[in-house]
Amino acid sequence: MDSEASRKTHDSIIAIMEDLQDHERRPSALPADRVEMKRLGKKQELRRNFNLVSIFSFMCVKMSTWVFVVMGSFSALRAAGTGGYIAVYGATCIVYLPFVLSFAEMASIAPTAGGQYHWTSEFAHPRAQRIMSHTAGWLLTVSWFCSTAFKMFLSGSTIARCINIMYPWTYSETRRGTYIRFIPVILISVAGMALNTVGAGHLALVEVTVAAFFVLGFATNLIVLWIMAPLNPAKEVFGSFTNIPNWPNIATTMLLAQNTILWLVSGSDGAAHMAEDTQDASLNVPRGILGSYLISAISGFVMVITYCFCHRPDPDLVSFTSFPFMEIYARATGSNSGTVGLTAIVTILSFFSGTNAMASASRQTFAFARDGGLPFHKALSKVSPKFHVPIMAVFVVFFSSLLLVALAKLDHMAYQTLMALQSLAYIAVFEIAVGTLIFRRLWGPPLPERRWSLGRAGLPINVFAFAYGLFAAGIMAMPTDDFKGHCPPHGCLVRNWNWGTVIFVGIMLIGMGYYLLGGRKHYAGPVTLVSDEGGWKPVRPLHVRHSPPTAG
Repeated sequence: MDSEASRKTHDSIIAIMEDLQDHERRPSALPADRVEMKRLGKKQELRRNFNLVSIFSFMCVKMSTWVFVVMGSFSALRAAGTGGYIAVYGATCIVYLPFVLSFAEMASIAPTAGGQYHWTSEFAHPRAQRIMSHTAGWLLTVSWFCSTAFKMFLSGSTIARCINIMYPWTYSETRRGTYIRFIPVILISVAGMALNTVGAGHLALVEVTVAAFFVLGFATNLIVLWIMAPLNPAKEVFGSFTNIPNWPNIATTMLLAQNTILWLVSGSDGAAHMAEDTQDASLNVPRGILGSYLISAISGFVMVITYCFCHRPDPDLVSFTSFPFMEIYARATGSNSGTVGLTAIVTILSFFSGTNAMASASRQTFAFARDGGLPFHKALSKVSPKFHVPIMAVFVVFFSSLLLVALAKLDHMAYQTLMALQSLAYIAVFEIAVGTLIFRRLWGPPLPERRWSLGRAGLPINVFAFAYGLFAAGIMAMPTDDFKGHCPPHGCLVRNWNWGTVIFVGIMLIGMGYYLLGGRKHYAGPVTLVSDEGGWKPVRPLHVRHSPPTAG
């Protein structure tokens, strides 16, 4: 009896110690978070350091729409002119809103770092969920790698350009000069990785601070540009429609301007991948998604108008390798120091946007690996007991981003391809997720309870978003120029074709090949761990190696 009592006492002490350790690992997990993690069949491994204010700040900084309007408006202006750019930006923000609303509701249904691939697994028919959710997860991983790389590329490139402005002797068009300009990109990426590992515990506080800088930087740019820069006449700004890509009509070229604008306003799912880092995630994540989008779209629209009033076409600037916004800053301030100072504002915000993209990318990679969807999934799904982050996933995102940036640095066509691939993969994943959501609304069991709901408007909003997504995907797959009749022989197709489409298809084939040749042995789909599926009876393949979950 004494030994039995001692054993029970020992077991009780061990259980209490484990509970205390678990509480220390997730000190701010609320009861609602624990209930949702239990329903999802996941163990709480990450610290919930974010609340509503910090996740809202995280998303505003991550999107930084007004910043990238300044840094990346050249393509849209070249395609449609100032009047076309303003009109298409405003229209795109409105028709993209159903995307954001759909994201918000899905994030409330299943607040998990997996995001779209997890939602696909829950909403799709049990017999189709494995292949569909794996495809979504594979493309989502690629999209986030590209997004992180692109933002680190912009940040590092602007730093290099600022150095060239202040010290002209450092500039060189040789291959050696290209390698030297790659150094700031490496340093920026290393700093982002450090914030996502060593500084991860303070990231939420950093986001609130950077969000304040985000507001001050926006105000500074508006004041300087409207007061000091030479402005174009309003009639010219709102009435200028161009067709430099030489498409058959202005309507086509305005549609193609959406490629840049969709890239500017996309990325609302970033908060969804931080759900397991956020308190009261099923409510705060949807609020953060919608609130940050509205702030980003409105501030971006104000900056689009401001930029168009200051933009003056210059033959010397018709090159994707230059930074026209620096010329606008130079005309406004009249000095190199002023130009570098204003450029520093957008560069800092671009860096933190890339850092936040790395955070979201690492959480998505971790979640997909946790479900067995990636090669070396056991290593990628490990969480550092010291930093409480998926440190191997952060490293993979870091090195993948550097590799992609190196390719983009070598050739402008690779730069454009990177942007196109990210946008195509992003839209494709959304189409898979919202398509399965529509299927479940129409033919499946009722959706799980959620705290943030679209109500009866959900189905029409989802259908509109799905239809527009198909249209947007078609636009993104088109070539950047109309190459009929004005290119030199043997040069048109290679330089002007949208190679992002070709690589996108290749990425899909690689993902399917991995799944068929071995990935399916480890991947059953996250829905197989979900408890109350309200009618769906998931088909769990017997040959899938699946360990039982420990609910947090």
